[in-house]
Amino acid sequence: MANSQALTETIASTATIKLAQLAESTFFCTPIEERFERITRLARRALNVPVAAITFLSNEKQWFKSVAGWAISELPHSQSLCPITLAAGELTIFEDTHRETSVRQHPLVTTGPRFRFYAAVPIMDENGELCGTFCVFDQKPRQMRPADRSALLDLAAITQREIAGERMKSIHTSLTAKLGIARRESMMDPLTRLWNRRGASVLLKAALDASKVENSTIGIAILDLDNFKHINDTYGHQVGDEVLRKSALRLIQNVRSDDAVCRIGGDEFLLIMKDCDSDTARATTERIRRQIVETPIPTRQGEITVSISVGFAIRNGTEDESVEALIERADKALLKSKSLGRDRVVEID
Repeated sequence: MANSQALTETIASTATIKLAQLAESTFFCTPIEERFERITRLARRALNVPVAAITFLSNEKQWFKSVAGWAISELPHSQSLCPITLAAGELTIFEDTHRETSVRQHPLVTTGPRFRFYAAVPIMDENGELCGTFCVFDQKPRQMRPADRSALLDLAAITQREIAGERMKSIHTSLTAKLGIARRESMMDPLTRLWNRRGASVLLKAALDASKVENSTIGIAILDLDNFKHINDTYGHQVGDEVLRKSALRLIQNVRSDDAVCRIGGDEFLLIMKDCDSDTARATTERIRRQIVETPIPTRQGEITVSISVGFAIRNGTEDESVEALIERADKALLKSKSLGRDRVVEID
């Protein structure tokens, strides 16, 4: 017992030192992005695990940039396994956590998900600094075959390229590079993990300012889930929350990589599209509409078919239209979409 305790304390001490040296990643406390969601979905299938995640760590907590199979967004270090991976600085595997003296009393092992298997690879930021992990979990023990190790390392390498490679000049990165973690947190919607109304306001102003400087067009769309109150009244608010979360995921899966999706109301979303003319905006929003209505959303109460009404507006870089006026045009288009019978896309010139 004494040796086990000493080992645990040594790991914790080393991890604390490593975490104290962590640079603040611009990905920490930022919305979900399809490029990372795609990797964790692939990891679950490739490794046949129930949970896969891409996480970033600060000197206080762990942030889940993308997580498939586990409804979580952050953990304090005391409840995270990943500081152990950062302390080791290399691929870390616990094939059966109950047999590992360093983690068998860990909160994630003894309570909550009760993970029996954990494997993770440390990842670095664009400057080569340690910043987080690519990790997978299972609630039963499992052996890591050589092919599984290779797949895990390959997926971590793909994640690494997204982080450390050519940074996307998107609305997201332009904003997050200027904001501290506390400010970013205040601009996040905790349910959908999208930008909230406050974040949308900042993003839209920045995008409009940039379009003026670059003399480029910008499009915005307001999207509203049809008859959402009926879903809440019929199935309850927990199912309603499921529908909102999964609708948000479908939105980011069907927009361009440098577009921004925000939740600005109960069942209302805002889409900001840079360098976007009317045809592109219509194609994007029609793709979203079809994906929402044609694929029922799985919930704890069974599959629910949802439709969405969309209104959008375009502003040229040469125009001097305010944020408020552009939103008003998109909102009028949304009202027209609803008055025409819902489940359609409408543009207001």
